[in-house]
Order: sequence, then C-alpha cells, then structure tokens
Amino acid sequence: MFPKGLVIAVCTGVVSAAMLGIYLDQIASKKQGLEFVEGPSLSVITDKQNYLAGESVQIRIINSGTYPLMFSDNTTKLQIRALDGTTIFSSNIQNSKLDPKQESVFVWNQTKNDGTAVIGGRYVVESGTFTENEQKITDSVTINVLK
Repeated sequence: MFPKGLVIAVCTGVVSAAMLGIYLDQIASKKQGLEFVEGPSLSVITDKQNYLAGESVQIRIINSGTYPLMFSDNTTKLQIRALDGTTIFSSNIQNSKLDPKQESVFVWNQTKNDGTAVIGGRYVVESGTFTENEQKITDSVTINVLK
C-alpha cells in the first residue's frame, strides 16, 4: 500500500498539471484569434506557425477595423524579412482597398525576390498601410521554416 501523503501529492500534481495545461491552451488560442476593433486596424495571420522547407505559406491580410484601408500602388503591401531586418521577399496584395472585415489572401512559396529558396529559420511576415490622416498602421507575425 502507498502512504496517504504520497497519494495526495501525486493527485495534487496531476490536477495542477491539467489545470495549467488548460490555461496555457486558452492563452495560445487567444493569440491565434482575430479581434475586430473600433477605428483603423490591420491584422496579418498565417495558417500556422511552423512550416517545412518548400511548403506554401498562406498569409491573410485583414482589415480588422471599422474604416476602409487604402493601399497605394507605389508602396509594398507585404514584406517577409529575416530577423536581422533584411527584406527577402516583398509583394503587393491583390486589393488596393480593404473594407472593414475584408481580407486579401497571399500564398508565399518560400522563395526570395531573386527566385532562390529561403533557408530554414525564423521570418517576420509584415504588412502595413497609412490611414486617411497619414497614420501608419502595421501588423506582423513570426513564422518558422524548418529544414
């Protein structure tokens, strides 16, 4: 037979671990969620965080605010940078205007602007624009490319 103190300690540990796991799962799901706000807002979301080398990355650029967002033709709307800030890929998104709750989807095939494949590592996916009163709004997400 087991001592009563050991049984209590093991049960307490199991219950505590389960509660901590549920709490951390809720925190992680809140980060993945999209929240719409009053005023101008832009959100960048990828379909997941970790990608195998050569796997397509689906990027959603969403107007998560209540005002239309205008993207001028002479500025880059989507950038993918290495963590040191070096831009490895840039592109324009399909829509030059995003109404509230409207989105533009872009698929990146893990190639640089020069056509070569990226190496494994962490990359920042960023989009930005200016509001009607010239206030810059941006959002970014970090992804991992695994070898």
